Amino acid sequence: MLPGAPQNPDSPLSESAFEGRNLREIAFEREECLKIGRFKAFDYFGDGSFYLLDSPGHAIGHLCGLARTTANPDTFVLLGGDVCHYGGIFRPSKYLPVPESIKPHPCHPHGDATFCPGGAWEELQRSRGRDVNDPLFTPTFGHDIPQIIETIGKLQEADCLDNLFVIIAHDATVRDAVDQFPLSLNRWKEKGWAKDLKWAFLRDAEVYWKSKGVI
Repeated sequence: MLPGAPQNPDSPLSESAFEGRNLREIAFEREECLKIGRFKAFDYFGDGSFYLLDSPGHAIGHLCGLARTTANPDTFVLLGGDVCHYGGIFRPSKYLPVPESIKPHPCHPHGDATFCPGGAWEELQRSRGRDVNDPLFTPTFGHDIPQIIETIGKLQEADCLDNLFVIIAHDATVRDAVDQFPLSLNRWKEKGWAKDLKWAFLRDAEVYWKSKGVI
């Protein structure tokens, strides 16, 4: 990336974009950096309110944000950006298996029905050569696929925590279900957003669920 163009003709950045600015590159190996879970982290404001997480793979130097939303008890929103593009790329996992029943129902989120996948989920995964606790899909797009998979493994460890709400940039299930700016996300746990949306991506397999008679 640095130096920018035209000095470095291969850089996607223009030198004029940061001319006259104090450009500071975050080095996650420095003493002031820390570890949150398995992520290398940088305390951006120095007060524990917001961290940058080293999460490369999709792009060189890709970052996630970790924002504290409440204290005592502590809750956080992990702003995943482009760490992956779909909930089914990091869910389920060995840390967070598909539950026996899911409410609200992924295909009927505004009704009273409970979704019970039974053996249909395991059958779907086995038919595709995947383990029952493997995510629905494997990432196929990005700068470095093995690095993406490694980063997703770190994300999966965080995703099973009940005081953490993971939001990735392209997740349409979140887009229409949570308050958006200028409103606040701080009451996400009280409002049950993380619990209600965690398995919402399973709605995309509605045709399969119907073929198996589970909806």
